[in-house]
Amino acid sequence: MTDELLFYRQTDYNIKDLENIVDDIFKKNQLKDKLDEKKVLLKVNLLMGKSPDEAITTNPDFVIAVARTIKKYGGQPYLADSPGGPFNKTSLKFAYSKSGYIEPAEAGEYDLNYNSEYFNLESLEGYRAKSFKICSFVKEADLIINLPKLKTHGLTLYTGAIKNLFGLVPGITKAEYHLKLQKINDFCHMLLDLHEVITPDLTIMDGILGMEGDGPSSGVARKFNTVFASSNAIDMDIVISYLLRKDKYKNDPWPEAISERGLAIDFDKGIIPDWVLENFQDVKTPKVDKASNLIDRRLPEPISKFIEKFIRPEPIILDNCIACGICAKNCPAKVITIKNKAEIDLSGCIRCFCCQELCPHNAVEIKYPLLGKLLF
Repeated sequence: MTDELLFYRQTDYNIKDLENIVDDIFKKNQLKDKLDEKKVLLKVNLLMGKSPDEAITTNPDFVIAVARTIKKYGGQPYLADSPGGPFNKTSLKFAYSKSGYIEPAEAGEYDLNYNSEYFNLESLEGYRAKSFKICSFVKEADLIINLPKLKTHGLTLYTGAIKNLFGLVPGITKAEYHLKLQKINDFCHMLLDLHEVITPDLTIMDGILGMEGDGPSSGVARKFNTVFASSNAIDMDIVISYLLRKDKYKNDPWPEAISERGLAIDFDKGIIPDWVLENFQDVKTPKVDKASNLIDRRLPEPISKFIEKFIRPEPIILDNCIACGICAKNCPAKVITIKNKAEIDLSGCIRCFCCQELCPHNAVEIKYPLLGKLLF
């Protein structure tokens, strides 16, 4: 495994430099001759409408470089994703505008998707999901290039190549999967099932400016100065899981779920250049990971149910909440009400942390009970 994984050192979003990188990626993945007159879906990370310098979404200059290289070889790129929340033309236009995607589209760099229809796709061999609701923009694609943003994640510890595919599921429909698959391990298997039925032709990860800490939206921007590329999204996620957590990585959500499917998670660490290892020194991962691992994947369910209230992390609404209601609209368990500010009924909270992930004002913090702090 991993001999297809490519690493490129890049410290900024200079479009010309990125075009050279993408051209080399296409060459090494034999993609140049496959692009002529093909519609190519650029599956960005558009979690919400946010400025590129906040490192929440795929950088627009990164997307421009990929789009220009596709057009150089005769392809027709179009950008699409389904952010959290309502999935309609109004919400898409807002998210595109805030994230810096509209201006390049108007300049002819790529097309933007405004189709909010979806279809049902069977996954009969899936471990956890036997069918998916999928955004119809996927049907237009002859090829899919996955363009994730390298970030930590409060639920799955890391969001990258595989997790980015969740944006193929329309808007609020994502909440159904969180509610049905409350254990982290089950949720990861569902996303691996999705990858089985919709496999990107290529993944190019924006790891130039990523996020550490309480990702995917409330963390801190961090320079990783790396572009990753592979036709194998699973291999990419294994290696980046290692970079984030080093020798602890095998017990983390993605490697564990991948291993349970009979796929290798061991690899020759020598494939990673020294400069990449230096860029990933002392990465701060989410506060929630260790307690969630213990409860969801280490203890029998009766015991975990008993102790979770003593150590389970919980979302707390901060004073800067403006009662916008986005968290309540997107809460899978429907346990958030809006008064002067948002209020969470923790007795029904499933700890998916969608409230933290989708809050545009960073007004949700994940906190441990006292015993959780002592243990972790």
